[in-house]
Amino acid sequence: MHTGTVFENNRTQAVRLPVGVRFDDNVKKVLIRKLGKERILTPVDHVWDSFFHASEGVSEDFLPERASQQQSEREEF
Repeated sequence: MHTGTVFENNRTQAVRLPVGVRFDDNVKKVLIRKLGKERILTPVDHVWDSFFHASEGVSEDFLPERASQQQSEREEF
């Protein structure tokens, strides 16, 4: 577990990340999710990566039945 520092910079809050948890140099923007008292930073270009790379996948009860729609009849041209 790493510990960063929160500080004020031009009337905004900033976080100094330790070297061991830095983002790659090409990351310029992050998405910030607020979950209670936690803040989760995710590179904007990689928002869905953790979902698609998750080893556990979805739970067994995820979408047990998928409702299918009937094909509608249409006039031919």
